[in-house]
Amino acid sequence: METNWTRLVTVRELGRRRKLRVEVGDTAVALFQADDRIYAFRDLCIHQDRSLAKGTLLHGRVICPGHQWAFDLDTGYEEDQDLCQPTYAVKVEDDVVYVDLTRSPDYAETATSPAEVD
Repeated sequence: METNWTRLVTVRELGRRRKLRVEVGDTAVALFQADDRIYAFRDLCIHQDRSLAKGTLLHGRVICPGHQWAFDLDTGYEEDQDLCQPTYAVKVEDDVVYVDLTRSPDYAETATSPAEVD
């Protein structure tokens, strides 16, 4: 399977805030670090076009600053809605975070703990 990995940032650049907005061409991507995993979402919320990178990480969810929809980090789903926030495949190699905007994540294969690359 062909992939289109794009280098985004280093794990250190993601830093203590554990969230960061980056641009990949015309696509804004929100990166989140939780439980030693890095996740990538389309940054603009499907509900109100608010930046999820400005949201809050809480209990395995990112909470949108608009109407507080809480998207699951693993799936992108909001449990009280039928909508799903687009998510992207992530990998970490040599402390560098890569994303593939053409693939949805399969965390059993693609999510790599930053500790695993040390």
